[in-house]
Amino acid sequence: MRTLMRGRICALALSAIGLSACQPTSEAPSETASAPSDAEREAAIAAEQLAALGGPASAQQRALYEGDFQASGGIDALSSEGEAAEGAWELRLLSDYAQFSRPGLGEDGAIPGEREYRERGMRVVAGPLTITIMAQACRASGVQLPYVAHVLFEGVAYQGCARRGVEEGARATWASVLPELLPAIDACLTRVSARPARVTFATALEAGQVSVRLRDADGARRECIVDAQGSEIAVFEPISDVDGRAGEGDPEFQRGGAEPRAGSCRTVEPAIGPGGQQLGWLIRRSC
Repeated sequence: MRTLMRGRICALALSAIGLSACQPTSEAPSETASAPSDAEREAAIAAEQLAALGGPASAQQRALYEGDFQASGGIDALSSEGEAAEGAWELRLLSDYAQFSRPGLGEDGAIPGEREYRERGMRVVAGPLTITIMAQACRASGVQLPYVAHVLFEGVAYQGCARRGVEEGARATWASVLPELLPAIDACLTRVSARPARVTFATALEAGQVSVRLRDADGARRECIVDAQGSEIAVFEPISDVDGRAGEGDPEFQRGGAEPRAGSCRTVEPAIGPGGQQLGWLIRRSC
């Protein structure tokens, strides 16, 4: 009898184990938050910027934002979210066209839509560009301008300073923010063996670094990557003649007081800093 009871108990235990093994295990729900796309991020930033402009503009406020505007940003600017800037850029906003230029990366433009006038600024969309102008004092490269400009493009927020009117013939080049690039340029020039060397291109990179492209007096080309303060060079290596960036070589920059020879289809002009001091020489293409 005792043996029979022991057998029944074992059978019940095995049955319970089998049922337990067959029960599906419940898994904790997992939430995978996907990163927002460029379009979603840009839409969120645009909505915040529009809300910051306030309600409808009065006739007096509207008058502040009519006409053409020219804006630019340098490597030391901050985006609207406090992040590091994406490099030098220039915007020309006309009544019938908006052009956004980033030296080394090309140009983008489109026909602007109707301007939205608000009490604290104006917004307009031109194709892939969302442009906001606000009447606030803005200082860049030692120059005081009366407007702040924001440009949203491909999910990136660019911030800079603006003024009314557009300079005819002026265009953005890598040398538009030359004073801000000088610490990096000077650090890279110390590595040059054949002097005088010319800077053919310079631009801000990620993580606070700057890329400086050089052409030695003997024709050798090099790329130097250094922090924006010029304190530590990370890369200094030769590059081939076929390795070029958009806008590279126009202009070239030569440090020092001795005026360089212009050469064929070139003009030479002093490079002047914001305080009126001469920084060196700009050699531009003329034909």
